[in-house]
Amino acid sequence: MEKPSQTTTYRYSSIFTDHQLGIVFALIGCLLFSLKPILVKLAYQHGADVTAIMTLRAASSLPVYLITLIWLARQSSNREKIKQSGIKAALIGVLGYYVASFLDITALEYISAQLERLLIFLFPSFVVLISWIAFGQKPSKTVVVATLLGYGGIALIISHDLKTFGSDVGVGALFAIGSALVFAIYLVASKPLIGQLGSSLFTSIGMGSAGVAILIHLLISDTDISNWSIELIGLGIFLGVFCTVLPSYFVAAAMARLSPTELSLSNNIGPAVTAVAAVLVLDEVFTIWHALGMILVIFSVVMINRTKN
Repeated sequence: MEKPSQTTTYRYSSIFTDHQLGIVFALIGCLLFSLKPILVKLAYQHGADVTAIMTLRAASSLPVYLITLIWLARQSSNREKIKQSGIKAALIGVLGYYVASFLDITALEYISAQLERLLIFLFPSFVVLISWIAFGQKPSKTVVVATLLGYGGIALIISHDLKTFGSDVGVGALFAIGSALVFAIYLVASKPLIGQLGSSLFTSIGMGSAGVAILIHLLISDTDISNWSIELIGLGIFLGVFCTVLPSYFVAAAMARLSPTELSLSNNIGPAVTAVAAVLVLDEVFTIWHALGMILVIFSVVMINRTKN
């Protein structure tokens, strides 16, 4: 799984370069991840809470990660990698796919899928901030201006939604911003580990560990699984397979081929995909303020990434 055959590698290389293949993987992962808030919103409509959504997502995805991990661990070289970096990968996985997911799914209880996706989309500005604090990489004036434009776009949407939906929007926005910050930390910390472990091994350890953490969360919560409807279980399985397992491997494979900046740039279609799906599936309102806010946020991210390049 980790090392494709020479025939497969040749076939891919004759169509795409390794860099182009990384872009394709990133776009597919972004598309699938962008549908996640839509499914979470639908799950809330079927009576789910945060714990139920996280548990169903983990239960349907955890077996895949464990089977993949066992398969990869057959190789002695991979077992040695796990001994050296497995604990770090597990901790980072729990951070990125348990803590960040908990904050994200909680946010969707209060705000629209569109606003949630735009707030999560601000994570490149947090990457810049982390790089400044942790590595002394001071941002340029262009990056500062671009960041402020992005925050201005978010302010437009939040001000509109506050008037329309009330103070809960502010609470949800804080949860989403917290999720974006945690994900930015995950992104910066995971890059060197993916280089050491390989994308599939890192993803299997990280996501598997996060799945175990979520099941522990279920055990200590007061959630009653007997109240889960068939529709909710179906949504949870779909969420786990198509919006968790598949995109996580696609994104990890992209991260192995691209820089964090290039990966961020490839995610620019995310808010647009979520907005279209939210309007068509959830009947969410899309006003001129949402359009202007989305344009400013996307422009901000593009400017940050171009400057970093």
